Amino acid sequence: MLNDQTPIPLPLHYLVDYDDADGIDADQSPADVGRFVIPFKCQVFMAGLIITEVCAGSTTTPVVDFDLRPTIGSDTDRGAADIAHFICGTTAAGKLLYDEVAKGAVMEVGEEVVVQLVTQAVGGGGHFIPVLLVRYIPETPDNMSDMTETT
Repeated sequence: MLNDQTPIPLPLHYLVDYDDADGIDADQSPADVGRFVIPFKCQVFMAGLIITEVCAGSTTTPVVDFDLRPTIGSDTDRGAADIAHFICGTTAAGKLLYDEVAKGAVMEVGEEVVVQLVTQAVGGGGHFIPVLLVRYIPETPDNMSDMTETT
């Protein structure tokens, strides 16, 4: 039987106060704003930002990175824009910015992808919803070193 190669979205966990239906606010201070926990072995298909409010900034427009953390919750050996790097410019609402730089990269249980607002919009705003599409790689728990069955 062939693998189902349909990309699936990983759920996003917000690290910032998320009380706005438009998503993450691009004019807040630079910080980690979300994360995708890797719950199974998978391969990156595409990273994206769904723009819900025009990215703007009379002085500076937003920049967003997706960084791979080899160990969930730890910045030891954390990557820098190794999954995606978005220069938002003045992208209009309703657009999907995407990056395929990491297409094909394999991720394992126990890793995570951190969404980082690197540069805030200055003199304007913008909102976005991060998306990470992956392809599931079938594997048994015994073959995944960071999976441990409870006793």
